[in-house]
Amino acid sequence: MAIPLHWKIRRNLRSLLNKILLKILNQKVNFDKIDPSKIEKILLVRLNYRIGNIIFMTPLIRSIEKYMPHVKIDMLVGASFTKPIIQDMPNIDKMYDLPRSMLKSPIKLMKFVNEVNQNDYDIVISPVSGSVSSNIALWLLKAPIKLGIYEEDKYSPFNRVVKPTIDCHHSALQPLALMDIFFDESKEYINYLDIALSEDEKISGKNRLDSIVSTQNQKIVGIFRDARNDKKIPDSWWIEYIEAIKKKDQNIIFIDILKPDEIKPLVKDMLYFKEKNLRELAKFLSSLDRFICADTGPMHLASASLTPVIALFNTTSPSLYGPLGLKDEVLMMNNSIEDVANDTIAIINKED
Repeated sequence: MAIPLHWKIRRNLRSLLNKILLKILNQKVNFDKIDPSKIEKILLVRLNYRIGNIIFMTPLIRSIEKYMPHVKIDMLVGASFTKPIIQDMPNIDKMYDLPRSMLKSPIKLMKFVNEVNQNDYDIVISPVSGSVSSNIALWLLKAPIKLGIYEEDKYSPFNRVVKPTIDCHHSALQPLALMDIFFDESKEYINYLDIALSEDEKISGKNRLDSIVSTQNQKIVGIFRDARNDKKIPDSWWIEYIEAIKKKDQNIIFIDILKPDEIKPLVKDMLYFKEKNLRELAKFLSSLDRFICADTGPMHLASASLTPVIALFNTTSPSLYGPLGLKDEVLMMNNSIEDVANDTIAIINKED
């Protein structure tokens, strides 16, 4: 996949800044344990502007809920549209967003930082050390402990660190290494995506589905056609793929999940659904039998809604970015459309 020029520029600037900071500042590394009973309020910082990377925080959030139920978490994200995904999780208190534009306005930034610092956090946690915006935020935020994952030869503003889990590759599970600062014994952390939809939220999603289609034991399958860069699958492929499935199995009904700015479904008369609020979309996705898409944010949203996902991968690595649900499946697109369609039918009709 070709890397966009602005990505290369930002990556090179980060690398240069990192070298300068490592040379100027003498960073002290502290791996000492933290008593979880002394922690009551956490600020989790993930200044990112993509849906998937925010959802990747849910294994850590749910693991804190499981083993530190007394703790309340506030979260700082980059984009305001990602806040609804997280804000109704049981152990989440407040959600803040810090748009890139605010980083260019010192007065607005300091006013915002002062507001956040009024919460008197026991600890600020960031699962990444290479993010310039996250590092700036950690410099400005007040807390006795600033926790992150240690990376040799990479500067970070943490005063407490943990070593990364060597055998963990998936981007959503790497932050779980942060739990090691609190516990000595082996714990079974939450190792899948889960935004903790309530039963009422699931019922709400089912009601919206029922308003679109009434079924008689048919399988209702959502598709999402968009993705970034080379991960996007052409509409012509989707049309041929769905036609191949329908020829062999009339019991499958497809619903086209549209982007907020999309007007028309894939083909005329195809059922479709559109929702801008991401948690409302998650409620709807939770009512589907399956969800099919490429490697994209809605794939992780569906998986975190505990909807079985069929992920179509072409350029990226499933071991790093694939869905994590027990019933999720990955199909590589190096086979013919006919073969992918046959594999899809087999997965959809698989007995639970």
